[in-house]
Amino acid sequence: MNSTYYVAMLVVAIIVTLLYSLFPIYNKINPTLGGLPIFYWYQILLLAVTTILSAVVVHFVKEEGER
Repeated sequence: MNSTYYVAMLVVAIIVTLLYSLFPIYNKINPTLGGLPIFYWYQILLLAVTTILSAVVVHFVKEEGER
């Protein structure tokens, strides 16, 4: 792996850490969706965002390496 991969993953890690650090904003009981508080929905959403961002980085770095 080249250094581009590590830099890109570091940027993704920083973005995700900043999103998770917004805890006071999403630490609420109301509103609820499907019986779950917004806290749990935010956590589930961030898991999906983290997965997508990581997959995008891997995809673009892999394409760059194949050229």
